[in-house]
Order: sequence, then structure tokens, then C-alpha cells
Amino acid sequence: MGISHMIKFKALILLLLSSTLMANYSNPYVNQLLESDNEPEGVVFELIESDKKTWKWAAPMIKDLKIQLKEKYPNIEIAVVSHGREQFQLLKSRVKSQQKAIAILEGLVQQENIDLHVCGAHSSWFGINPDGYIDIVDVAVSGPAKINDYINLGYQPIQLHKPNNYSPSE
Repeated sequence: MGISHMIKFKALILLLLSSTLMANYSNPYVNQLLESDNEPEGVVFELIESDKKTWKWAAPMIKDLKIQLKEKYPNIEIAVVSHGREQFQLLKSRVKSQQKAIAILEGLVQQENIDLHVCGAHSSWFGINPDGYIDIVDVAVSGPAKINDYINLGYQPIQLHKPNNYSPSE
């Protein structure tokens, strides 16, 4: 292998490594955890949104932040609590409009052992039966109480918001 081929090969390896290390999403609270050496028991991501397609940005964000956290803390537990209007996008009757996002959530819950909860109290205000949600969703009695349960277990609460530079691609 000539010197120019060796340089090209090393450049290619560096490019591949840097692209896998670059995160798509950043969150200041996740960054603080990553910079710390104090591993929390877990993280509970909280969503309270009114965006009609919240899961299009939230599902990939949760997946990306999970990867970042698991890289540093392989044993960290992760949960998601949705207790705004976005929780109703997880109803069986509404998931077709965000199929890619729902597929990401299904992977996170079924293969990555992330717990996904919605607020039963909020559902009851609109007469929504817990059976109306897709199978990967746990309907908690109260979203805020569920978050407090996780905090009491040593989880760090992190509220997620739509990124300023978000542009839907689906």
C-alpha cells in the first residue's frame, strides 16, 4: 500500500469515526450528565407539547439522546412521560400520520427497554379509554406523579422541546 493510499485510508477511518460520534441532537441537561462522572440511576424524558406532529422530532431525539447516554453510562435506565396534547398522537386511531416516528418508539420500547407513559388523568378529561393507546404505551394514573416516582428512584428529569432548527422530513 503506497503512502497516498495509506493517507486516504486513515482519512476515511477518521471521517467514519467522527460521523458516528457526532450527535444529531443536543440537550443541555444531557450534556451536563455526559460531562459528569456521577451516573444517575436513570433519566426520565418529559414531553408537554401542543405540536401536532411532536413524535416526528421527539422520537428521533429520544433515540439519539439515549445513544449518547448509553455510550457513557451503559446501565442507565430511560423512561419517557408524555402528558401534553402530544400523548393523544399515540392513540391507535392517530398513529398513521407519524408512522416512522411510531416505528422508532416501538424499537425503543420493545428492543431498548425504554418505558413510555402517558397521563391517564389527561386522557380522562377527554373521555379517552386507556385501551385506545397503542400497545407500547403504559397509561399512568398521572403523568406528573409518574415523573415524581422516577425522581424518587434516582432518575434525572429532562424536559424535551422541539429544536429551533427542526424541519419535518416525513
